[in-house]
Amino acid sequence: MARAITSAVPKRGRSASSPLTDLEPEIPAPMAVKPKRAFRSTKTKKEEDKENDNCEDESTPAKKQRVSKAKAWPPAELEPMLHLPRQGYPTFKLPSSTACLNGGIAPPNDGSQPMLLGAHVSAAGGPATALLRAGLAGANGLALFVKSQRQWKSKPYEEDTMQRFKELMKSKEEGGMGYGPESILVHGSYLINLGVKWKVSYECFKDDIARCHQLGIKLYNWHPGSTVGACTKEESFALIAKAINQVHKDVPEVITVIENMANAGSNIVGTAWSDLSSIIELVEDKSRVRVCIDTCHTFAAGYDIRTRETYAETMRKFDEVVGNKYLAGVHLNDSKADLGANKDLHENIGLGKIGLTAFRCIMRDPLMAGIPLVLETPAPDSPIPAEHLSIWTKEIALLYEIQAIEDEEWEVKKGDIEERWRKERDAINPPKEKKKPVARGKTKKAKKAEDEGCSHDED
Repeated sequence: MARAITSAVPKRGRSASSPLTDLEPEIPAPMAVKPKRAFRSTKTKKEEDKENDNCEDESTPAKKQRVSKAKAWPPAELEPMLHLPRQGYPTFKLPSSTACLNGGIAPPNDGSQPMLLGAHVSAAGGPATALLRAGLAGANGLALFVKSQRQWKSKPYEEDTMQRFKELMKSKEEGGMGYGPESILVHGSYLINLGVKWKVSYECFKDDIARCHQLGIKLYNWHPGSTVGACTKEESFALIAKAINQVHKDVPEVITVIENMANAGSNIVGTAWSDLSSIIELVEDKSRVRVCIDTCHTFAAGYDIRTRETYAETMRKFDEVVGNKYLAGVHLNDSKADLGANKDLHENIGLGKIGLTAFRCIMRDPLMAGIPLVLETPAPDSPIPAEHLSIWTKEIALLYEIQAIEDEEWEVKKGDIEERWRKERDAINPPKEKKKPVARGKTKKAKKAEDEGCSHDED
């Protein structure tokens, strides 16, 4: 009988008490397996959250749904009840016989027609907030941007945005603030240059004007542009006029208002009265083109308005070259730079190189009745609207004050008014100190020259 052979190889499942345990070979540890790459979902967190919310796992508490809170309207800091009594009914009554010299944009002035004096206010929070801010400043007119002035495109207006604006535009009897379509002078985007970059500029230009139409605003003002050295001014005039003619076909009713510019003798278009007239000449529908005069730009470009005589002469030239009938707005700015300096540096009214007399002339000029007169002067940098607007409230009051002073008293009172106003301005918005030049280390050449100088002295 054959002897049974006992295998030295352990059988699977042998218990630990087996006598052959010591004879079992050591089983090597399994090779390290590289973990599989975790699956990365292509779903967004929002989609995953939504999917999880739909799961019927009762053990997981349901996520609390976010409830979007609509912003309160009007904003608490811009409540209409905070508005100052609207300034604007001049104590100096303009003669009614000189009404409508601006081509019929303004309603006839019967002596009680308010001057549409205001400021360029922020539209942060929507265009309707600009009306509330203007009300806080006690203004009868205003300017605003209808979208970001430094972006080519902005999202379209929502229906309630337009509705809020139109509600506030209604007369006081209808529950609004009484700002008429002619009392608002929208400022165009700074990016627009119809003098050269026509295609991209035109789309931005048209979008701005379409927004004016949506809001029921009549006047749109913008900087005409520059040749940037790429073409002649005459070619730029033609391109700008082409844009105006096209936008008049694309968007109804809104009047395009060309602003005069500083930097005379440069590539900038609009620095001379003749630039403006050359563009207007090429516009087909002249009932929808007008001009805005910026006092700082005018002064910087070499047109003197500091005295009654020079103001009268400058405006005579404007009428002769452009035509008073085309004037539809004025930007009121003093200048930190001298006459003809070609620098666009705005200063508060009467505290710059132009002086109070020029602004008194403007306030007593019948041509200015019924068109927006907009302050673009420096204001305090404050998040509190009343503080930010306070300088313009003071300037509006100042302009009506100097308007009421008779000629024979003006020279006597002017100095005291300016001194008082400077103190008031400095208390609200102190002028910024000029930065001192940073001292730099001496160059090797300078040190060598200094050393040589010392050795000569010793000799």
